[in-house]
Amino acid sequence: MANGIHLFMGKLFSAQVREHGIFLDERFLYPDFIPEKLPFRDKALKSLAYCFEPLLAGRKPLNVFLAGPTGVGKTACAKYVLRELQEESGSVKSLYLNCFEYNSRVSVLSAIANFLGSAVPRRGLATDEIFNDMLESLRKCGFTPVVVLDEVDQILLSEANAKLLYDLLRVMEYEKRHIGLVLISNDVSLVSRLDSRIRSSLTEEAVIFESYSPEQLKAILSERAVLAFAKGALPAEVIGVAAAHAARLGGDARVALESLLKAGRIAERSNSKAVGTVHLRQAFDDVDAVSMLKSLKYLEKDELRLLKIIAERQPMTSGSIYDSYSGSDSGALKERRLRTILSTLEKRGLVAGKSVTLGNRGKTKEYSSLVPGNFLLKEIESLLQKA
Repeated sequence: MANGIHLFMGKLFSAQVREHGIFLDERFLYPDFIPEKLPFRDKALKSLAYCFEPLLAGRKPLNVFLAGPTGVGKTACAKYVLRELQEESGSVKSLYLNCFEYNSRVSVLSAIANFLGSAVPRRGLATDEIFNDMLESLRKCGFTPVVVLDEVDQILLSEANAKLLYDLLRVMEYEKRHIGLVLISNDVSLVSRLDSRIRSSLTEEAVIFESYSPEQLKAILSERAVLAFAKGALPAEVIGVAAAHAARLGGDARVALESLLKAGRIAERSNSKAVGTVHLRQAFDDVDAVSMLKSLKYLEKDELRLLKIIAERQPMTSGSIYDSYSGSDSGALKERRLRTILSTLEKRGLVAGKSVTLGNRGKTKEYSSLVPGNFLLKEIESLLQKA
């Protein structure tokens, strides 16, 4: 019996051997890959190096705020500079936390405490107890930690969780312990909305990232393609289409790279000699939808319901959205809350808003969903049932 299973599995996988090789090494297209060079980001890299340089002399580093659209190199630049810093000095270690996953004050403090040498559970202990464990571990550890909080707005826009920054700044100010702090967000105005006491203590160095141009995206993709794809497996015109698509999404290099990876796998599965635009356009649909749907599970009920209304009846003016929501089973929604939700959905890249003229009635804003409806509505229904 065992031999039969073994023979069957051998035949199954031997049948998947491709006649034409598409990839040399697809890992060069992975989101977590950090290249040896980061093109078009020299200014940002120098600014980050300036902020961390004091650590090499045992001095206090500058806190850093990295902001700009999705997929423009914020996280890659932070990891790149910290990698070089750790190679230069054995007394510095970095901890990267994505706040979509670590989305509470307790979970972040627990992760930092464990990184410093404690054995703190992520849940179950009081915040003060976790903070004290973290502080004790910081006193004993033989290195300076640099904490990177990516997607930090997931924490800071909640008043209770925003106290996390106060916790970390208190360590630096009153305990006289050095901690490097890197905050990463798509929202350029995030810091300006923080509590005034936190802002005054943070005194961060802001590094603002601009979107990649179509030409820059094409150069980035071409450079990665040489490493990732077999010779002749990715025609130049396919790279151009991928770059143009990413440019329309705000210069998102991450989406472009994921699309090339997906397109390569589609071409490989169909035993094609090379990636074609037909493979790439199929990849766009999958990558765009998956990328956008990832953030749905972090939306509140009101946000999910509004997104559903827009997806079902788009395009819709803000007034129509308000009337539709108020007339639904969900009940009334204050106009201020509506504006906040629409702004949140825009920032997450789930809806697009554009100004429209209503003749003598002035101007308003019209909203459309950016996620394919068949993916979106099914996912929203599922999440609302679980909520």
